[in-house]
Amino acid sequence: MDGADLLGKGNFSCVSYRPALQRTESMYVRDYETFDSREQAFQEIMEAIQDVNLNMIGVYGMGGVGKTTLVKKVAWEAKKNKLFDEVVIAEATQTPDYKKIQEKVAYELGLEFRQEGEYQRTDLLRDKIKKHQNLLIILDNIWTKLDLDKIGIPFGGVEREKDEKIRLCTKVNSDAIGIPLGDVEREKDEKIRPCTILLTSRNRDLLSKDMKTQKDIFIGPLSNGDAWNMFRKIVGDAAERSDFRLVADEIVKKCDGLPVAISLIANALKNESLHAWDDALAQLKRSNPRHIVGMNETLYSMTQLSYDFLKNEEAKSLFLLCAFYNAGDSVFIDDLLRYGMGWNLFEDVYTLEEGRNRLHRLIDHLKASSLLLDGTYDNTVKMHDIIHAVAVSIASVEKLMFNIQNVTDLKEVLGERISKDSTAISLPCRNINDDLPERLEYPKLKLFFLFGKNRSPQIADAFFEKTKELRVLSLHGLRFLPLPSSISFLKNLQTLFLKSCILEDIRILGELSKLVILSLVESNIEELPTEIGQLTRLKLLDLSNCLNLKYIATNVISSLSHLQELYMGNSFVEWEVEGVDNQGRRNASLEELKWLSNLTALHLHIQDAQVMPQDLFFKKLKSFKIFIGDKWKWSIKFDLSTSRMLKLKIDDSIHLGHGVKSLLKMTEDLCLEGTSGLRNVIYELSVDGFPHLKHLRVQDDLELLYIINSVAWKLVFPNLESLILGNLIKLENICHGQLNAGSFRKLRIIKIEKCDKLKYLFALFMVENLVQLQEIEVIDCKNLKEIFDEGDEIETNNQTELNQLCSLTLQRLPKFIRISSDMRVVFSRLENLKVCSINFENTCIHQPLAMFHYSQCLKSLTVEDCNDLKFLFSSSMVKSLNQLQELLINNCKSMEAIIDLEGVQKEEKIVNMSFPKLLYMKLKVLPKLTSFGVGNLIEFPFLKELHIEHCHNLKTFFCKSFYLETEGKAKEEVNSEDDFINVNPLFDEKVAFPSLEKMVLLHLDNLQLICKNKNSMWIPFAN
Repeated sequence: MDGADLLGKGNFSCVSYRPALQRTESMYVRDYETFDSREQAFQEIMEAIQDVNLNMIGVYGMGGVGKTTLVKKVAWEAKKNKLFDEVVIAEATQTPDYKKIQEKVAYELGLEFRQEGEYQRTDLLRDKIKKHQNLLIILDNIWTKLDLDKIGIPFGGVEREKDEKIRLCTKVNSDAIGIPLGDVEREKDEKIRPCTILLTSRNRDLLSKDMKTQKDIFIGPLSNGDAWNMFRKIVGDAAERSDFRLVADEIVKKCDGLPVAISLIANALKNESLHAWDDALAQLKRSNPRHIVGMNETLYSMTQLSYDFLKNEEAKSLFLLCAFYNAGDSVFIDDLLRYGMGWNLFEDVYTLEEGRNRLHRLIDHLKASSLLLDGTYDNTVKMHDIIHAVAVSIASVEKLMFNIQNVTDLKEVLGERISKDSTAISLPCRNINDDLPERLEYPKLKLFFLFGKNRSPQIADAFFEKTKELRVLSLHGLRFLPLPSSISFLKNLQTLFLKSCILEDIRILGELSKLVILSLVESNIEELPTEIGQLTRLKLLDLSNCLNLKYIATNVISSLSHLQELYMGNSFVEWEVEGVDNQGRRNASLEELKWLSNLTALHLHIQDAQVMPQDLFFKKLKSFKIFIGDKWKWSIKFDLSTSRMLKLKIDDSIHLGHGVKSLLKMTEDLCLEGTSGLRNVIYELSVDGFPHLKHLRVQDDLELLYIINSVAWKLVFPNLESLILGNLIKLENICHGQLNAGSFRKLRIIKIEKCDKLKYLFALFMVENLVQLQEIEVIDCKNLKEIFDEGDEIETNNQTELNQLCSLTLQRLPKFIRISSDMRVVFSRLENLKVCSINFENTCIHQPLAMFHYSQCLKSLTVEDCNDLKFLFSSSMVKSLNQLQELLINNCKSMEAIIDLEGVQKEEKIVNMSFPKLLYMKLKVLPKLTSFGVGNLIEFPFLKELHIEHCHNLKTFFCKSFYLETEGKAKEEVNSEDDFINVNPLFDEKVAFPSLEKMVLLHLDNLQLICKNKNSMWIPFAN
């Protein structure tokens, strides 16, 4: 049954999505610098995205002025302050690729596309976006009108919200509430924007006329003062020296307040002599206009100067090679390696590993010179589009390398307008149709790139007859039925890319005798024919994501004896076991890999471990990603944290040969899964102490008693950074025995789930080893009592700080008692604490949360399903929460107050209370809650959002006295103005919310009055 039939017959009431990517501040604003001349524009954008009357906002200014950096700062502020449920950034570029935009937005929202068509992707994305009630989408760097509907982004006008935002469970008179009727009825009329769109462009008319933006915000150059400060920060103290200062002032003036220009020239001059500075200024003064769209002569001359200052010719060539893509495109570093090797870019480099090392050094050099940026995805780089425009111009003038974009008559351009001596031509991202000439007549051509769209029609059969010197050929997204016969003329071809192509017959490729690199990534090939075995010089073969590849002719792989890198992830898995297949052809076997003695990198999926040769061994292998077993799914996400990954599903029937054992011993990222047999693997490997392992995941075993059996002299897990254990039903200890002082020294993350016999994580003596521990997560461990067990250790009063630990999650641990005995382990820098379904009656501690020893660093606190908690904080603990930003308390059935009322009552003097940085607070399903606390005043100066839901006994948020004035009195209906005076409001003058933007009150059965008037509590009311 195929997927369509299954979908038709099934009843799929819900769909699972990957969790949305969690971004850190550095990913948004690592390049952001605060400038006084930027503050007004920044605040204007922040106000615009919060205006309920606006849902299409534009930001415009010249290239390089800092639009992208500024909106990334906006994105981070919006995310940090929870202004939107999700914040997504995608780049449009000069020739927008709707599929890439869809994929980027989907990726950020946790939606993963598979093999869907255009309309299916659009519908899936639209549905996903609509599920978010409040979403900010930033489309950066648009050059042409975007069809948002075709992408799948809802962009209609501001809608009216039908659901109530403030629901009062008892029907009350609006006058009695003390709020004007119009404010109360706003619940039915609240404006919402399911999708707010922020656009950036150089062209204001494009924004206002084509994209129909409701507000456009201009980003101008930096002020003179800000420009000088930026220049001074990059070049250092030299700018202040008397002999440099006059020249520096002139150079900064020439930069004209453009951040990208300042960065380029300053990085070029850093650590250079005064002669270099004088020469640079002279060149800037003599610059000639360059006719490049969107760029003035000053910027061109600066970029040219930065290029000229590169002292490495290889770096210059790499810079020009990066310009062969569209402006703003992220370029995979591995692709640059393959092009560079075929182009002979790297001098005195003979292996792919040597080439990769050289390439990374050159990329670092270009980044340091501000000519390259980190790409959108891991392992990618990109150019600022201004820099890209200059690079394209330099390449065409100096090297006769042409990036041909947006021309109306491609045949004419290729036939007449560019030199017949051209050495490189790129045709990025275009529909070919009938625009290509019959022959490409460039006898000196070394590189040719053609990036097609929508499987454009195949090219002419004689197309390559006049390009016999071609060394690099990259064809993307084309249909070849079959490949043009003239490809056989390319006897000097070194690198061939046929990416995402429709291919029928590739036998002709066997005639390319000098081919070194062959990539068929994401192509639809069904077989790898015998003729490929003739490519005996091949060093790299990439068959990644060739989902239809079912047949590899025997002896093809073994014939490629010079292979250094073989990539077959998410591709061929039909390795020969015995006999022949249904068509009478023998498939390739893993035995053939034994002939690849030069192999240094291997990606491979072996679904049936029984076909593994016992003596398979790779002497030179340095990088690998090998999955063994049908459990594992190949991820499309690039994981660069390790270069050696092994996932292994085993049982007692599998005997691991010498080759796999050698891989296990050198693995950095190891996942083990199996109902039995893991114990033997773990114990056998522990002989060496796992010296290289950085990440270990062990799951679903029925026999494993402990992970490591150690003695004091043995060093174990010296480089382990993360340890994840799941569903190990007999696991009693993580470590059994003593540990060497260097063991676990680099452990940062430990996550444990469903290990029911585990009573503690580590013995107390191990705490000193865990100096790098940053995150602990323990879930569903029925017998876990503590994190650190004292055991037979002699009791002391010494406390140990785990001062790197910033996140602690404890969920559904019914027997949990404590972190450690006598609170001997302290988490002095804890930032995130989540406690769910913990029985605090077991703890025997008067102030239960005190056991966690959180400090003034705590930023997020979540307490859920803790039904024996009567309060959360003591009044003294409140003073330590000056960094708390998020507070969530849910379903604590016994909680009477957030701050201990009895403790406050006993104090001689009640001090004012404050949560100075709290931004978000939610109190939900607290049926016994009568008050947040008691005192003279409580302040929440930066609270943006407050939710109080299903707190049926709550009448007054903050009380003056522990004994409520209304205690013991029968409830009275509020029917007159006289009675109104005696009613206790939820909020009065003792509560301050000066920054509150959203308040949700649901199912508060005892609520009689929110506030008496808008001056009686410090809440910002709309006029």
